[in-house]
Amino acid sequence: VETFPYATWAKLSKEIMYSQPDLIYPGNQKGDFCLRQAIADYLHKYRSVHCTAAQIIVGAGIEYLLMILNVLFDSDSLFAMENPGYPKVYQTITNCGRTVEAIDVTETGIDIAALGQSKADIVYVTPSHQFPTGVVMPIGKRLELLRWADEKPNRFVIEDDYDSELKFTGKPIPSLQGIDTAGKVAYIGTFSRSIAPSVRIAYLVLPPALLQRYQTLCSYYSPTVSRFEQHTLFQFMKGGHFERNINRNRNTYRKRRDAFVSALKASPIANQITIMGANAGLHFLLQVQNGMSEAELIASAKANGICLQGISPYYLKNRTPMAHTILLGFAHHTPEELQQAANLLASIWKI
Repeated sequence: VETFPYATWAKLSKEIMYSQPDLIYPGNQKGDFCLRQAIADYLHKYRSVHCTAAQIIVGAGIEYLLMILNVLFDSDSLFAMENPGYPKVYQTITNCGRTVEAIDVTETGIDIAALGQSKADIVYVTPSHQFPTGVVMPIGKRLELLRWADEKPNRFVIEDDYDSELKFTGKPIPSLQGIDTAGKVAYIGTFSRSIAPSVRIAYLVLPPALLQRYQTLCSYYSPTVSRFEQHTLFQFMKGGHFERNINRNRNTYRKRRDAFVSALKASPIANQITIMGANAGLHFLLQVQNGMSEAELIASAKANGICLQGISPYYLKNRTPMAHTILLGFAHHTPEELQQAANLLASIWKI
């Protein structure tokens, strides 16, 4: 909350409201061109995404864009998702009447061999920072995934570039879309993480084949994001505020992560824990090997005033979750608070 640029956002919003009253009228169903062009420029510069503004659809959240994609894929296509994965995405896809195969995640991302043995033609992946494990898919496996998609004309990959801006060590790997030469990747991103959760602006980059279907099937759709908010975001990006905001947030979250991880590694339970997926994003996994189950770890923390979540709710269907593992989020707390939390958890779990 304290890092959001309230003054800048309010100033831009007010200026647009008074200087462009015609924005009260409906705009392009894909989103206004200026914002789509700004997104295309940003994605090309920072994520190596190759697209034009015409390929971009702006929508109010990823769920809406997934429902758009559902219309564009063949009606008999089966979906696949990473397991563990994002329950909201799973629910959105199944609500559209689709069957979803759960494909296990290995230490390098989704299991390509298991995907090939499934009957799925569409797969949803988070290769830049797999949710919730934090695994980053290496370039070799990305090429394998693209080869899988290229085996059949109706196969596509949905790339959710989750948390790609919040990488704390090393250079980010270019997007999967950026190395796709066959037009097999539909690329999704959102400003909810990089600006604020309530800024419900997400974007979808369609490959040429799906763009043609969109123009045939969805040209009558109305835009789902206010034009005033679209133009506020456009000016926010045009003025360099977006990049500065990302850099500021990245530094803030890196300090918080470092404080939390350092405190845990220096705690009395340091030899009983394994930290995973801490190089990016706003959470990491903590595996606690003190003889307690996931449920016992959560219950003991709750009894001492700490609310935690285990990894098991993120497993799709009837799969055995990673043992005694919890998610630790650090975005909302100061380094001092996180150090206190680590010390308290260590006192609770020391056996």
